[in-house]
Amino acid sequence: MPYIKLCELCQRAYETEEVVSGGIRRLKTFKGYTVDLRLHQFRKMEPHELPEFIEFTSDEGQQLLAQMHEAVTQ
Repeated sequence: MPYIKLCELCQRAYETEEVVSGGIRRLKTFKGYTVDLRLHQFRKMEPHELPEFIEFTSDEGQQLLAQMHEAVTQ
């Protein structure tokens, strides 16, 4: 699989959103994962389970990025 980078459309679609004026921001989600563009990670934290961190550069991260890009460009 070729390496997938975040395109500008994906970056805009999944950038953090300001919740309250004054700097409180919320990360967006994709398929149950929190998308952290700053750290280049997908994260999932479920009660009573270990947190899951998926780097954008990993095989699984690349698959999620491809799916995310497809969803944004439809």
